Amino acid sequence: MPAVPQNIIHDVTELILDHIRQTSQELQVAPDLDKRQQAISLVCSSWRTLVEDSPRFWSIIEVPFPLEAISHLLEKSQSTGLEIKSLEYNEYERAPIKFSDQWKFFILIAPYADRIRSLTLSLRSPDGLGMFFEKPAPMLEELKLDSRLDYDVQGLDPFCGQASRLKDVALEKIAVQWDSDVLAGLRSLSIVENSNYLPTEGQVRRLLEANPGLEKLEIWGLTNTYTGHFGNAAVQSTSKGKPSRVVMSKMQQLRLLNLPFKLAQAGLDNVEIPSISHLELSCRFQGLPASRLLGPSIQHLVPPLLRLSKRTQQAELTFGESSVGLAIYTPHYKRPTIRIEFMETAPTNGFDWLAENFFHTEGLPSVCATDVFRVSLKFGGRFDMRGGTFIPILDRLNAVKVKGLTIESWCQHGEELIKYLGDVKGDSQWPLPYLMSMKIGGPAELADHLSIALQRRMEYTPAGEMSAALRPVMLDVLDIGDLRWIDKNVENALAKCVASSGTFIPGSEQMEHDIFGDIDSDSQDI
Repeated sequence: MPAVPQNIIHDVTELILDHIRQTSQELQVAPDLDKRQQAISLVCSSWRTLVEDSPRFWSIIEVPFPLEAISHLLEKSQSTGLEIKSLEYNEYERAPIKFSDQWKFFILIAPYADRIRSLTLSLRSPDGLGMFFEKPAPMLEELKLDSRLDYDVQGLDPFCGQASRLKDVALEKIAVQWDSDVLAGLRSLSIVENSNYLPTEGQVRRLLEANPGLEKLEIWGLTNTYTGHFGNAAVQSTSKGKPSRVVMSKMQQLRLLNLPFKLAQAGLDNVEIPSISHLELSCRFQGLPASRLLGPSIQHLVPPLLRLSKRTQQAELTFGESSVGLAIYTPHYKRPTIRIEFMETAPTNGFDWLAENFFHTEGLPSVCATDVFRVSLKFGGRFDMRGGTFIPILDRLNAVKVKGLTIESWCQHGEELIKYLGDVKGDSQWPLPYLMSMKIGGPAELADHLSIALQRRMEYTPAGEMSAALRPVMLDVLDIGDLRWIDKNVENALAKCVASSGTFIPGSEQMEHDIFGDIDSDSQDI
């Protein structure tokens, strides 16, 4: 048989392994070493000899292989770079190593740390990692570890800080030192639910300085990260004098989610990101004013975000009892490309910063925009409308094309907002004049107030209104499916407030069933 080029052997090997891996994923069973050998022998004896003598074929180790099989693979792979990975059941779940085998597994592969090229594992706990991390990993390019449990331990320094080829790191419930030399020169970094390790402000700064080429950074769920000691430690910078911002010119995706504001502040104060294309930011403020504390730290992100938003078609503002969020959507994406949320703070305070930076003539395409663009306004999460707390919000949005309004069932005193919509403002304009869609939940009496407000908006054109043709007189969509036991006459009156080509979703008469989700509200095309 003539010699087969190595690239052909490599491709055949990958196809065999992909087929076996796909079968294991579909059946959610452990990969089988025997199936590898059987798949080769089905071709011919020459192919079996050829591929069995190829170290690459044995260098991919899938957990949960039995320990005996892993030992066999390590021996047969010779000096080839190793790829060790947990079997993926789906996009979000991998097969974990058995708890009883975890220590034995790390003892087995630790002598081969200098050959590991990629390590992707799902663990029951961090047990055994410290021992495994004691040796350098000069060939390692990818490190992805997640644990079902996290322990109150000091951060580990993986591979003695020696993994110079490492480019992609993802750690979930694995505590490592943020200023470790391993976390340097990276392309992507994800640290998730690392709740027991306490980085200092200096370590945050050091992490950013060491990774100016990051394209993707994700940190979220660090619930217990900061104590009174945070911020007292000196900012240890590699530069002399006052630290300058780290310019991260390759950064495309930044996700800082469910973080204490001090952590987000420490990170954002130290970076410049000129070409960001995806931002998700949510911070907890413990009752402190969001605009004053975090606003200056993220001000530098506003210009690139506004450039990005020029392609948007939809934005959504959401208010809760102690939160406010802005989500901006671009075409062809179901998830927002920009999401900013301030939590545990006065909603109107956080909204001030959002309005000043995004909702103005040069901001989002919401003033004098085409009909394609729409802004949705949602009040939920027990937002209390008593005393007109919503008025400062609506007043700042009247020039914005807010086309959708949602009042969720858990809002308090929603009737005050509905009444406000039915009264002409002091400047002889209707509140939210571009409103086209409404979804209302809450007590049945809201329907009476809603009927009065919508009929007034239909029948009365204020003297100060520039052109009634610019304002939708009737709604395109009215959803009152979350209102219970509405009077039929009121419901019929509300249906008449919807355009002939629009959609009306009536209230529910099946309260008990709806609570448990057994019956869906029926929509009616008008």
